[in-house]
Amino acid sequence: MNIRERQAEDFEAVRVLLEEAGLPSKGLERTRGWIAEENGQIISHIALEEAERAVVLRSLVTAPAAQGRGIARHLMDLAEAHARNRAVLLRTKTVGPWVLRRGYALIASDQVSQSVRSTSEFEGAMCSGYPIYMKG
Repeated sequence: MNIRERQAEDFEAVRVLLEEAGLPSKGLERTRGWIAEENGQIISHIALEEAERAVVLRSLVTAPAAQGRGIARHLMDLAEAHARNRAVLLRTKTVGPWVLRRGYALIASDQVSQSVRSTSEFEGAMCSGYPIYMKG
């Protein structure tokens, strides 16, 4: 398995992986991302979008056949390291218990700064009803 920064030529494969998992791909071009690949196939992805004094994690996905191997954990570690000392936020309805174990806290929408609200993850309606988690 190889983990590397996402390149422009990876976008279509990442979009397919996200859509198969029922996750949005809108705004992906506004993010910095990393992928895990195996045998020339993208098997996992994570992205972060910059906001003032914070980053928003999004698009964490692993192909079903590759799940259970710690790939998502490794990508999450990588993305969190790139956040440096900034707050990290995400919206999710699927991995809430997992991010709570990673030190995130469930927060109310009124605790989200305006700069985070202007990111692609927070400005759309797709994830608007999902719980919000923050670390840092």
